[in-house]
Formats: sequence, C-alpha cells, structure tokens
Amino acid sequence: MERSVQEKIFQLLAAAGDAIVEVYNSKDFAAQTKADHTPVTRADKASSRILNQGLKKLFPEIPIMDEENPIAAYDIRKNWKQYFLIDPLDGTKEFIKRNGEFCINLALIKGTSPEAGWIYQPLIRTGWYCQRGEGVLEFNAKGETNQLKQPLIDRDVICIAASRSFFKPREAELIEKIQRNFQVEILHCGSSRKQVQMVKGNADMYLKAGPCSEWDTAPGQLMVEEFGGAVLRHDSFETLQYNRKDLINPPFVMLNARLNNPAFIGFMEEIIRE
Repeated sequence: MERSVQEKIFQLLAAAGDAIVEVYNSKDFAAQTKADHTPVTRADKASSRILNQGLKKLFPEIPIMDEENPIAAYDIRKNWKQYFLIDPLDGTKEFIKRNGEFCINLALIKGTSPEAGWIYQPLIRTGWYCQRGEGVLEFNAKGETNQLKQPLIDRDVICIAASRSFFKPREAELIEKIQRNFQVEILHCGSSRKQVQMVKGNADMYLKAGPCSEWDTAPGQLMVEEFGGAVLRHDSFETLQYNRKDLINPPFVMLNARLNNPAFIGFMEEIIRE
C-alpha cells in the first residue's frame, strides 16, 4: 500500500478515534443493547460513519463489512475477492465501564485471509499497522511511524492474555491444564489490546473459547502471524480463516513465535481434546 494511502487511512482512524473520545468524555453514551445482546453506543455509530465514508471515498470499488451496518448475504460476499472488515469500537463494554481499554479494528481481507490490518487506540492516539510481508508499524495521530522489531522474549513463564469482560470457564480450565506443565501468568485486558500485547512481546498466547466475531481478530491475527506466530482453531488446528458463512469465530488459540512450534502445538492439541 502506497505511503500516501497509508497516511490517509491513519488520518481516518485518528478522526474516528477523536469522535469516540468526544463521546467517552461526555455524560451520555446513548447505550443500547443489540439483538445479539451486545451493547452499542453513540461512539460506535460515529466511528462507523467516519470510517465508512472515508474508505468509500478512498476505495470506491472495495466492499465494506462493518459490525454496525447490515451485513451482505453470504451468497453475495462469498464472491468478494477483497473487502474491508471493520469493528468501529472494539471493546464497547470496556468503553461503557470507562476503563480505557477499547480500540478500532480495521482489516483488508483478500480471499479468506487478512492482507493488511490496523488497530488504533483512541485514548493514546496510537495505532499499529501491518501489511503482509512488510512487518508492523506503530503510528500516531500525527502520522509519525516507527517500524517495530520482532520482540526477543527471554522469560521462563508463559504470559497468557485473557479477556477482561468475556473470560470463560473453558478458558480457565485450559489455563489450569497448561499450569500442570508450565509456569503461567495471566494478563487481563480488553479488546484487541490483547493482540497488541502479543505483538509488543508482553504476552505469549491468547486463548478464546467463547464467542467473538471476525472483526475482533483479523488485524491482530495478521500482526501476530507477521512476527512468526499462528492463530489456530481448537477443532482442527488449522489457521483461522475469514468471510465464513457464520461470522462468529470458532474457539481458537493465538500463539507468538516462541510457542508456535510442533512440540507446544502438540501439547495444546492434547489438552484441548482431553
């Protein structure tokens, strides 16, 4: 992706992030509960509007799938060669709790895999961008960038990133099994910040045994893969794919390069299938 286009997308994310923060600092989120029992606020809708308008202007030929807008029928989208996948406010529960742990997720999907991904954290006006095969950039609202190096991890413990608001009993069960063989630390955080923690070297694994959607994982998956990691389904241990008929991800494990090896993957397969 050309540098000039990258910069325009950085600006678009910054504008959406500023709109989110404006609502965050207000007294009225206008929170509602959607049909799937998840919350939505004025901030989700404002971010969605800015991102959709901006992407349509930049890429009029590329369709968009956005959590807050009607989703095209599978018979239509299964023929898409590429599309943008958006979560305009990942971590709405964290937003409502005012703990600051929310992000914007954006990915360009080609076929069934993420080709480019952006995670933007509005409160610190900082984001992360990955183009497959070109590493990971950290950027800020001014458009300044810094090329990240793959972290060299030297620790005895396995640090597992776990959801703050959606931690499930099955995830606790699997962590208990891992603790039979390894020393473990748990890092609880919200939204796709868990995946950013892996990219930055602060976490080795992210376990997900409860429901989450494709827009929750696509950009983070690409970044983890770019640094030698993997995102594997619990049922088949195949790589997590996108634009499936059911947009709810199956349970998966996200591993950094340190754990992405046959021995540890075999261990995970064994405890998951026990």
